[in-house]
Amino acid sequence: MRTNKNLLKKNKERMKKALTILPSLTLQPEEADRFIDYVVDESVLKNNCRIVKMKNSEKNIQGLGFGSGRFLKPANTFGTSDYKKEFGSNTITLATKKARGCVVIYDDDLEDITVETDDQFTDHVMKMVASQVANEVEEAAYISDTHALGGFAPDDIRSMWDGWRYVITHSAVGQAYYNEVSGGSYVLDATADFARAGKIVEREAAAPYDQEYKYSKAIRTMPSKYKKKGGLSQLRFFQNDNVEQDYLDALAKRATALGDTVITGKAGEEYAYGKVKLVSVPQMPITLDAAGKLDAGNYCDAMLTHWMNLIWGIQREIKIETERQASDEANYFFYSIRCDFTVENVNAIVLIEKLTHG
Repeated sequence: MRTNKNLLKKNKERMKKALTILPSLTLQPEEADRFIDYVVDESVLKNNCRIVKMKNSEKNIQGLGFGSGRFLKPANTFGTSDYKKEFGSNTITLATKKARGCVVIYDDDLEDITVETDDQFTDHVMKMVASQVANEVEEAAYISDTHALGGFAPDDIRSMWDGWRYVITHSAVGQAYYNEVSGGSYVLDATADFARAGKIVEREAAAPYDQEYKYSKAIRTMPSKYKKKGGLSQLRFFQNDNVEQDYLDALAKRATALGDTVITGKAGEEYAYGKVKLVSVPQMPITLDAAGKLDAGNYCDAMLTHWMNLIWGIQREIKIETERQASDEANYFFYSIRCDFTVENVNAIVLIEKLTHG
């Protein structure tokens, strides 16, 4: 059986001369892992979400709990009626769906690729594909929905899944993603639940010109049990880079040494609010309306959660097909990838919605 390693390791001259149409190929597990790793490496979320490599199209994540009521009783009153006999349970299922794409590599572009070995050329092609896959899948992971909320067309991959945002905003009691063990998410409205509506940091218009950091209320809203386990250092604020810039601009206006540090900055520096790191995710939208529809307004989000609470499942069954188009002087690489997205515990998330920016 021919693998993608054999397929891609053809040298450039042979590819330019002739690349016959090959049958559909299923990558071997180690090769699929390699491509998945490339996709993950190109993603902003690579170190801030839980990547699950799936052998099959479905995988269950089981949540267990003791339900309501206290577990311990005074010894002199403890009896059979106090036994905990039932577990609360909440099953989350990852069920992958397939998305396809094609990358065209023209002969002229091949000549501009400087590589010394076939392995380097293989890496170049796979990383190029992975970069585009990561950008599009990462956006879908957050904003997609299968309920026409975003108005995505059937040929748009953002209509294939219920992304993290939809799961969070539809996890109240009685809704599809309510967690029977722990409860639902916490959603704060930036236009109503804070002293001052607007950006992530807003300043009073008159003396004493106090600033309100909306991050603070999000941390206070997060149940203490999630802040205790691993500490605040295990939590992350996810937001578009424009939201982080609004925060940094507010700090820079402070006539303090901190303000000077923010302005000068340091290469590769990570910013935080207190002990919680900020993660800029460019694919998180900044054009939402009040209902969460994309490209219909000027709102955005900031999301607080544990860095392993967001789950991105990728099935190892990845296929590749190639064909040579002599008329275009190009080689066509067709890829398919299967993935799904979910949240392990919606109760461990605080979403600030309807933020403005810029």
